[in-house]
Amino acid sequence: MSLSEGLNRAEAFMGAPSLHSFQLRGVSQQHRFHSPLSLRNAVPRVRSATLRKQQPSMLASKSSTTLEKFIKMPDSAKTAWEVHKFGGASLADAELYKTVGDLLIQESKGRDSGMVPTMAIVSAMGGMTDLLIGVVDNALHNMEDAEKALEVAIDRQVSTLKQLAPPEITDPIEKNIRNDGKDILNVVRSLRLIRTVPSVNMELVTGFGEVWSAQTLNAYLQTKDVPTAWLDARKVLVVESSLEGLGEKGSASTGGVAPLWDETSKRMGDWWDTDCKEKGFHDLDYSKTTPVVVVTGFVAITENGVPTTLKRSGSDFSATIFARLMAASRVTMWKNTDGVYTADPRRVPE
Repeated sequence: MSLSEGLNRAEAFMGAPSLHSFQLRGVSQQHRFHSPLSLRNAVPRVRSATLRKQQPSMLASKSSTTLEKFIKMPDSAKTAWEVHKFGGASLADAELYKTVGDLLIQESKGRDSGMVPTMAIVSAMGGMTDLLIGVVDNALHNMEDAEKALEVAIDRQVSTLKQLAPPEITDPIEKNIRNDGKDILNVVRSLRLIRTVPSVNMELVTGFGEVWSAQTLNAYLQTKDVPTAWLDARKVLVVESSLEGLGEKGSASTGGVAPLWDETSKRMGDWWDTDCKEKGFHDLDYSKTTPVVVVTGFVAITENGVPTTLKRSGSDFSATIFARLMAASRVTMWKNTDGVYTADPRRVPE
């Protein structure tokens, strides 16, 4: 079943933020659910798991158990943030971006508790990370092939973007994407000379997929008359890592990556106090409308300001990190699959 027909939803408990800090309810070791949520009507058909209740204010962590308030949400905000994560398969074309955008607006309207401040963590457009890896790999042997591969990647993203919003919204974003393309070429030109790919180069280049994806979804949301903004996680999420490279696709190998909570929380607070204030988020009547914020998954920076990633399939980790930063009451992982499996069907076909 495709995303446009049905979508699986796993709602999470929040403990210490890690990739594995959620528990699926009602899934046995030998069974799987079939699409518990229709994306068209957004009505859950399974028991939902609620996060540990917290006040709707942004929190910082000095340790895994000590929390300190950094900023307070407006007095009209009576409900905590909710975080939704979408992988590349859920963002594979323009229609899916629209579907995801409409779903976020619907989720922001809340349930019985009223309007809900909503954050979306997004992966790169489906297949984009592999295209950008191809750019880097081609640059080792033939720069002309690398330029052609990059052109394919950029044209695909821009084509999708232009189907979602009018030129007054898309033109500045297209300019950003094409300028990023120039930066990518500058990064990869030296690879043929050194005959290797330093991990920082690969992580920098592939991370642009998430940056483009977040701007693309945000463009659609701008057409829907909702308060919205997008955030490049590299501006706020500071990590230390003992891992190099991207990791194996589908491996979710984030064990060697740890957020630096004090610095990350401070930067998140600064972003809220500047960018979000300029967007008018501080002045909203949260009983009537709430913001929908789109954040790049996967990407981060080191304490020294070097671009890095949470490794392949690390956007789930991003979701739990930002959920903790925002004192979220719920995390929902949306998957474009016909059921919630107990194992990766590519590895365990039976």
